[in-house]
Amino acid sequence: MREVAIIGAYETKHGNLNDRLLRDIVTEAGNGAIQDAGIERKEIQAVFVGNYAGQEFNGQNTMGSYVATVLGLGDKPAQKLEGACASGGLAVRAGFLAIATGLYDTVLVLGVEKMNTKDPETTMEIVARGQDADFEGGFCISGPSGFALNAMRHMYEFETTREMLAVVAEKNYFHGSKNPYAHKQKAIPLKNILNARVVTTPFGFHDMSLVTDAACALVLTTKERAKAISKKPVIIKGSGHGADYFTLSMKKSSVSFPATIMAASEAFKMANLSPKDIDVVECHDCFTITEIINIEDLGFVEKGKGGPFTMEGHTRLGGKIPVNTSGGLKAKGHPIGATGVGQVVEMTFQLRGEAEQRQVQNAKRALTHVLGGPGAVSCVHILERGFE
Repeated sequence: MREVAIIGAYETKHGNLNDRLLRDIVTEAGNGAIQDAGIERKEIQAVFVGNYAGQEFNGQNTMGSYVATVLGLGDKPAQKLEGACASGGLAVRAGFLAIATGLYDTVLVLGVEKMNTKDPETTMEIVARGQDADFEGGFCISGPSGFALNAMRHMYEFETTREMLAVVAEKNYFHGSKNPYAHKQKAIPLKNILNARVVTTPFGFHDMSLVTDAACALVLTTKERAKAISKKPVIIKGSGHGADYFTLSMKKSSVSFPATIMAASEAFKMANLSPKDIDVVECHDCFTITEIINIEDLGFVEKGKGGPFTMEGHTRLGGKIPVNTSGGLKAKGHPIGATGVGQVVEMTFQLRGEAEQRQVQNAKRALTHVLGGPGAVSCVHILERGFE
């Protein structure tokens, strides 16, 4: 397979963007990535779009062709990828594979979700459709209650504490306070997080990700072409896609996500790297327990040690392996279809040395990770600085 590089990266401000149309944020992100790449629009051969529920949030189906047309690329092949919270990661992987296999030489990958269009109850009903609606989604199993089961079991087996969960939120709020793109840009004291109202045991208000609007975009091309036209190309060294059963009652473990383990194994093997080679990580913190489990499943710490590792400050800026420098889903926000693309944008900024106050010094390799639905689908990408 051919090596693939990122030459353009852009994201809109994340937040409650009620004053903007869907097409406005698509236009900003797509044009921003093309401009950042320094190429002409006509050079893009295909468009891959991550989106979860445009038809329900925005009354818009056929999102691939919609995005392509809005960006003046309506005559290019375009498709939407959907895997709940992993939708953006699937779009990045589709674009990566299209170039790696020689199908195209240059493509646009865009993730978008404009969620703040409904009342809170309807919004949560739409989000809950990422569960098995027939067997579980209609019977009180949702994102919060489902991941709460993971948290309670992890706490039982490994003595993970409520404070460990809260430190994940405090750390990500701190990182988000340094990110001008983030939905929440304010640090919150640990005591406030611990004293917040309970949503579902053991989660309080601050243990959950945000309902966010945003669009994020990347321009991908071959490594050879990237080195000829870009001063700071970032190479996608590995891509992995993992899966697990969609129904919670069929899962073999409540303290691990097999889809993540599978995706990470595939990505590390393709990249010929291991967790010790990674300098910075963006992983899926839809709930605070999820980040703890994910850093274990990704191989950065042994199973059951994610909580203490976090408490000791190792995942904070300046720590052994900074995690979610953007603020993660907790503070940067979780525009579902855009999240996986936005993670790669953030890591591109890090590897280019453009992350400003949240910059990880001398970062050469990065990993991104998304987890969709009830841990049913995961995508992992490993990136490497392609310049000296």
